[in-house]
Amino acid sequence: MGRSRKEFMNLLSTYEKFNQTNPAAGALASFRQAAFDYASKKGLPTRKDEDWHYTSVKALGEANFAPSALNPVQPSHETMTEIQKILNPEFTNIVFFNGVLNKTLSSELPAGFTLRELSEYPTMFHDSFDALNGAYMTKPFALTLAKETSVEKPVNFVFFTSSEGGPALMVHPRIRLDVGNRSSVRVLESHYGKANTTYFVNSVFDLHVADNAKVTYVRVQAESESAINIGRTRITLQKDATVESMAFATGASLSRHSLDVLLKGFGSNAEVLGVYATHGKQHVDNTTVIDHQVGTCNTNQLYKGILDGESKAAFVGKVLIQKDAQKANSAQLNNNLLLSSKAEADSKPCLEIYADDVKAAHGSTVGQLNREELFYLLSRAIPKKQAIPMLSYGFLSEVIYKISDETIQHWLTRHLDEAFKRLHVESH
Repeated sequence: MGRSRKEFMNLLSTYEKFNQTNPAAGALASFRQAAFDYASKKGLPTRKDEDWHYTSVKALGEANFAPSALNPVQPSHETMTEIQKILNPEFTNIVFFNGVLNKTLSSELPAGFTLRELSEYPTMFHDSFDALNGAYMTKPFALTLAKETSVEKPVNFVFFTSSEGGPALMVHPRIRLDVGNRSSVRVLESHYGKANTTYFVNSVFDLHVADNAKVTYVRVQAESESAINIGRTRITLQKDATVESMAFATGASLSRHSLDVLLKGFGSNAEVLGVYATHGKQHVDNTTVIDHQVGTCNTNQLYKGILDGESKAAFVGKVLIQKDAQKANSAQLNNNLLLSSKAEADSKPCLEIYADDVKAAHGSTVGQLNREELFYLLSRAIPKKQAIPMLSYGFLSEVIYKISDETIQHWLTRHLDEAFKRLHVESH
């Protein structure tokens, strides 16, 4: 048995016990078993896997992570207060504690939404983490937003993980959201946890956007810095659908977000954004696949990050333009700013084009602060420890302001302020 398989069996060792305490029937039982079999056979990815070349997940084999469902607990009063502090009153907040919906902290879903348990399941898995999520599935939520419905407030799915259910918990959230024709909604998927707590979050978010619908989707990863966060988001767009997506990451010791955007309908548009700020020994990985399956679609991708200390970032972006996707228009850019000589950024943008009438561009930069801009601020009597964060902050906030919703812009800016306080240079 290879090392990756052995480490992965460690994550699967509680599966039988989990199955006994959380029995499933019918389609769910079959799906869980298929997921377990796939994960057992495949094992953990290693750097030899092309998709994981820049990111090692061997840390997952070093702790005995147990599913939170084995010991479900209610949050303490102190934790309830802590969670309430991270809820934005301008959002509709749907709160999950250790993977379980918490009705006390959650708002009612807005009109137009229906919530049910998932009844149909995927027939394939993208990778071992997708399968692991399926193996430990308890109550997968499927949300539908009715057609021709405009939701007034952003809806925030908040996942908070704590050690109250035991040390080294793992949670596997899965949500599916179907947005009806000509509807409009702003959605956040937010991940937080108790500080200095080691846990593992492995999420899957499926977003299906119907004809002429408009969706803003923001994933906030602000976990405990001892945590591991692995997430996959799949976005499918139909005819004339529009999506703004943002992957925002400042937490966790190790995080990886895989984003798949499938353009299946003519005239669909996707603005694909990313912001990350790392320090210490944090490692953040953004891996994206933008798949133009039909013609006359536009995608624009911009990911920016700042790295401090000995932190590392990886960006692997693939734009695929299929042979029938004539008149596709796609741009892809990744920019990294290194604030330390020990920080490292790996960037691999990639185009795969099978159509001949397309516009496509890609690029990446890894560099340090512009010396002329820095000199300008220093010459205006702004001290260096203040000037560096000011320039870095401007570098990242440009991406945040591409999100069209001001409430979400302000919310992300607050998170960025928190991240900048942790840099070794003083905040702006």
